[in-house]
Amino acid sequence: MFTLQIGYPVRDYAAWKQVFDSDPAGRAASGARSVRVFRDTDDGNNVAVHLDFDKKEAAATFLERLRAQVWENPVLMEPLMAGSPTARILEQVASENLDTA
Repeated sequence: MFTLQIGYPVRDYAAWKQVFDSDPAGRAASGARSVRVFRDTDDGNNVAVHLDFDKKEAAATFLERLRAQVWENPVLMEPLMAGSPTARILEQVASENLDTA
């Protein structure tokens, strides 16, 4: 599995989440298997998103679409972002369930 990890420094989480939920880059049709959204416990406007894909190529293709259709759109991004998003593709190489119950 491959995870596209994105960091978003946002101005207003609620406004960002509304746009995120509208799925402007088409993650639902991109091959993403799951999406997880995280907020920094000390700064609720520091957001991380993890999107899981079966193939690295699918993650890379979605990242390029996200950059072209969303991140490079100043009308959409300027009101929402406090800084530039960051992204990287991670390959899962190990997993372990620590639930002992």
